Amino acid sequence: MKNIEKILFAVALLSMLHFPLASLQAQEGNTYNESVVVKGSYKPVIDESRKLTFPAVVTDTLGRMEHSFQYSISPVRLKALYEPSRIKAARIIGEPATRLYNNYFRIGFGNYWSPLADLYWSSTRDQKKTYGIRINHRSSWGSISSDNPAENYGKNHFGRTGVVLFGKYIIGDLLQLSSDLDYEHDHNLYYGFTDSILTARSGGLTRDDISINDYRIGYNLASWNIGLRNMQLDANKLGYSANLHLSDLWATYGQNQFALNLSGDIHYGFNIKNQYKGVAFLHAEWESYSHSVKPNFTADLPMGYNGVAVWDTVRGWGNIIKVNPYADFMLGGLQFHAGVLGAWDAFTDHDSSKILIFPDVTVSKKFFNEAIVVSLGATGNVDANNWNTLRLINPYIAPGAEQRATSHYDFAAHMRWSLSKKLEANFDVSYSLLKNDLTFCIDSNFIYSNVYKPHYFDNNRLTVGGDIAFVNDEMLTLRAGGHYYHYSLPDDDTLLLYRPDWDALLAADLNYHDKWFFHLEGRLMGSVNADGGEQLPLRYGINAEVEYRHNRALSFFLKMDNLAFQRYYYWANYPSQRGLFIVGLTYTIPHK
Repeated sequence: MKNIEKILFAVALLSMLHFPLASLQAQEGNTYNESVVVKGSYKPVIDESRKLTFPAVVTDTLGRMEHSFQYSISPVRLKALYEPSRIKAARIIGEPATRLYNNYFRIGFGNYWSPLADLYWSSTRDQKKTYGIRINHRSSWGSISSDNPAENYGKNHFGRTGVVLFGKYIIGDLLQLSSDLDYEHDHNLYYGFTDSILTARSGGLTRDDISINDYRIGYNLASWNIGLRNMQLDANKLGYSANLHLSDLWATYGQNQFALNLSGDIHYGFNIKNQYKGVAFLHAEWESYSHSVKPNFTADLPMGYNGVAVWDTVRGWGNIIKVNPYADFMLGGLQFHAGVLGAWDAFTDHDSSKILIFPDVTVSKKFFNEAIVVSLGATGNVDANNWNTLRLINPYIAPGAEQRATSHYDFAAHMRWSLSKKLEANFDVSYSLLKNDLTFCIDSNFIYSNVYKPHYFDNNRLTVGGDIAFVNDEMLTLRAGGHYYHYSLPDDDTLLLYRPDWDALLAADLNYHDKWFFHLEGRLMGSVNADGGEQLPLRYGINAEVEYRHNRALSFFLKMDNLAFQRYYYWANYPSQRGLFIVGLTYTIPHK
């Protein structure tokens, strides 16, 4: 019995000595709870034993195991064992055709006895043809008076009436034939003289002594345009287009000009590395002008011509021919427009024609998922300043004005920055080299200083500008922008006339529930130099328009121009009307 007790005691002692080691080994792992229960009667005796001297060992049970994986991708086309049955073609029931609005007429009337009329009508749905007519008229029969009767400018009547017949027909699927026939009549008065100037320079005449027809000028323009176009732009396919434009301009003082414009191009689509699509073009154009003038006014007419009583007949002919090969394509993330323009100018001086070569290159690149688009370009062209162009820029031009062609080389950079889906900004900078640039000055052959002639000069122009636009789901549109101009003239004594150093625009459009439409804009233009050392002051204008749409067929509008009531001058001696208001309606006859 004593031997058994000694054995049990020894086992218990060894268990107690082993417990601390087990606990230390499991500090970072599981926790062990061990106990020994001894029952019986014994005499405890403590024997001598050796001292334990080895340290506890901590084992990290969360050690990292390195893995080595090898991937092998072997694309294998899997063939489905299931083959779906064919679906029979479904019969689509067409939706009812919506009501068409292929016509409207707009009428209005305002102060200064200013009527407005616009009539439009076109054919209804047809996959092959479209045709129609438009007639418009705008005029004013007011006067520009002054508190001082001697400074009264009198009547400043003007009017514009136009008629356009148009049509288009598609032959097959890729050939389009189009044509339009136009007639336009414009008239205005050389009203740029006061009663005091008239009396002093005409030997005592007053405005009551003269007829409006004595200083009225009218222009008539008839034109016909016919075009043929093949709408083929597929790769490895040849397309073409051709256009013929004929026009005849005749005016009050024996002025006549017949113009012919013939243009066309051929284009061929191609692929680059089977990734990008490009189109190569060859464009050619011929402009020809035949003109004559024999004014039928005499020296004693209020227009104030102080030269010979009747001019001799003047006849002339001018031509411009242009050839422009170019290509549009993508390559390496860049969009290219690459070409060259060659021109033969026999318009400025028919007896001394010249050949001009212009670059025609533009490169564009998109950045940050098209948030920013940057374009760089070098271009050029030659443009004819014919009589129709001159009278549209300055309606107070003298009959038989000198005609020249303006040639220009332009180097430009443009950046479009889409700040968000609703906010976009544009920045532009350009440098232009101009030959025979066009401006105007008073013709000294007219004693009332109210008739202008073209003034051509060479200059270099730097233009810096931009705009920022905010568009909120077509409900609200805000836009602000402007330009700064700097001219380098070859002669320091040359005075640049009627060219502002800067301009600016602020505009807002509001669509309220597709019922109310509001438009408001403000325009600013810096002061300009005029004839005789005079300087025309800063011009600012505020224009607004309100439209209420009663339904899809009927709406009402109010147009308000020059709300600042400023008596500004675009040309010296020609003050503008103050605030102009026109109220009217637009009506459409629905078609079944």
